[in-house]
Amino acid sequence: MASVAAAAVAAASFAALLAGHHLGDHVVQLRRDSLAKGSPTRDRLATGTHPWTGWTACARHTATYLATQATALGLVAVVTPLGWAGTAAALAASGTTHAVIDRRWPVRLLIRIKGCDEWAEAPYLLDQSLHIGVLLVAAVLAATIASPAGLGVVVAAGATVIVAALVVERRAARAAQAHPPDPLRM
Repeated sequence: MASVAAAAVAAASFAALLAGHHLGDHVVQLRRDSLAKGSPTRDRLATGTHPWTGWTACARHTATYLATQATALGLVAVVTPLGWAGTAAALAASGTTHAVIDRRWPVRLLIRIKGCDEWAEAPYLLDQSLHIGVLLVAAVLAATIASPAGLGVVVAAGATVIVAALVVERRAARAAQAHPPDPLRM
């Protein structure tokens, strides 16, 4: 059974990760990274643009985002028993998923699945909702991961998420090139 101390660490970690998220995503993020991190579009894929275009900007943003979150977790560690393995696990989970969500295609896919294309706020709100959901998981990891082995599992899972995203992007590029959009279609 979880302890009150572990619950307090999870709650404090969530508050720190959330504050770091908002600062990193809205204040620290550079405009050029914001504009480039989700490229290329399906139209550009159809013309042969490499599917991983935009990953450099996404990685740059994710690095500053994680630095902001690490700073917030460092502040929380002053008053809570937050261990190094839990901190690293939380940052690994947050960073890997943040990068994939920020490629924008997962959000576009969710909008299509939900059928909310006409909802103007959908891209931003669904993006933020996915990030915040992951932050809850990351906060629980911060409170429960206490060993290098546990951290290794989280890092391996994060690497798997990144590799899976790269595979999806490569397949999307092939599909776009095989079936380019009709420029005369309205």
